[in-house]
Amino acid sequence: MAVETASRVNWRLNGLIYQLFGGEGGILFPTVRLLDYANRTKSLLEDPNPFALLTAVHLFTRRTKGDPVLSRLA
Repeated sequence: MAVETASRVNWRLNGLIYQLFGGEGGILFPTVRLLDYANRTKSLLEDPNPFALLTAVHLFTRRTKGDPVLSRLA
């Protein structure tokens, strides 16, 4: 599983392909994209799962990036 924190809305990583010695290999994996939870911060803060809190913190830091006033209020 991969946890994706990219900010590009229409991009999603779901696997890797590599070439070595003339051959090719790869792996596909499920992806959890934190940006998909941007409209659920209230429910994330109420969830007892520690990963929900980390997701909410990540989303708050993205929302307040570059704004020192909002950073203190979040």
